[in-house]
Amino acid sequence: MPKALPIPLTHWFNDTQKVHELRAIMESQAFQTAAATLKEVAGPTNATVSSDPSENSHRHAWYAGYRDAFNDLYKLTRIQGNKPNPHQAEEWTHIQTPQ
Repeated sequence: MPKALPIPLTHWFNDTQKVHELRAIMESQAFQTAAATLKEVAGPTNATVSSDPSENSHRHAWYAGYRDAFNDLYKLTRIQGNKPNPHQAEEWTHIQTPQ
């Protein structure tokens, strides 16, 4: 039976084949060109800037998240070893996820 998605980060990093596979994809010229193109197209421009500061902040926050998604994918290509996960508070480490 396949694992339910999404899987915990520790499970991701335990499968080094997937880590290396993703790295090969992300290091490909096609992926890098596609990511750069999407970032450029999605980015704020003079035409998309509004006189409404709230609208601008929402647009920039969305774009920051969009760019972070690419950066987070890149982080998945680096095997972390035994470093603690800074995004997981210690009070939640006792919870076990089904495998």
